[in-house]
Amino acid sequence: MKRIFSLALLIALLLVSADYAIAAGRDIIKIGSNAEVAKDVTVKDLVVIDGDAAVYGRVENSVVVIGGKLTLGPVSYIGGEIVTIGSTVDKAPSAVVAGKMTNVDVPSCIPFGMSLKNFFKGGWVVVWATISLMVLLGFLGLSVLIAALIPEHIGNVVGVLERSFASMFLWGILWAFISGLALVLLAITIIGIILIPLAIILITLAWIIGYIASAILIGKSVLAYFKRTAPVFVDAVLGVALLFLATLLPIIGPLVIKPIFLFAGFGAVLTTRFGTKR
Repeated sequence: MKRIFSLALLIALLLVSADYAIAAGRDIIKIGSNAEVAKDVTVKDLVVIDGDAAVYGRVENSVVVIGGKLTLGPVSYIGGEIVTIGSTVDKAPSAVVAGKMTNVDVPSCIPFGMSLKNFFKGGWVVVWATISLMVLLGFLGLSVLIAALIPEHIGNVVGVLERSFASMFLWGILWAFISGLALVLLAITIIGIILIPLAIILITLAWIIGYIASAILIGKSVLAYFKRTAPVFVDAVLGVALLFLATLLPIIGPLVIKPIFLFAGFGAVLTTRFGTKR
């Protein structure tokens, strides 16, 4: 639980800061700023969201860049795949990429890093699209952050979802009712009023972790269908993006698909006690 509380604090810092970065082991994860792997430097994975990435050394596994530019130097080496979303790639001819390079284009009507003046020029469609993209980027960042900080916990939650998705969905509905009732009971007691902020933080964190665990399950299942495997954070990025696209479907997306995965993930998180119980 100590790690869960630390994660809650980090998420709070992420929500109030436009520039956030962590280094988990030899992983480099940056949100809102640039990252560089210098020559003669080796890292395990590189993830940059809303920033530029430059690799002049070695990345043993995968590189993910969202909303920025990726530069590969003459002696750079990428041991796994490269996934870019709304990004450009400047690759030196002698740079080595052992895996596949995948680029997902973002329509020009959804720009990155636009000024407030230009933000409102395109009308409400562009405003809505940009806000939606910002929400997507936020969840992408959180998914990578959670996968990096609590891999065993998130793995236990995903494992339960794989084995008992339907029952976790029902448990999610039950836990949502219980948590709401608990908040009401806390609100009518003196000691409970003091504990309400902590309870809200834990419940919110459970919803977030559950949603991301469901996204990881989706990403993992899609890759398994094509007989491919990838690091957990790649599963998370793919799953979050697919869930985001699913919510754009009229009626069925926001009212059926999203709630199903939300409640299932929430049920799995609380049933496994935030992934601490197998």
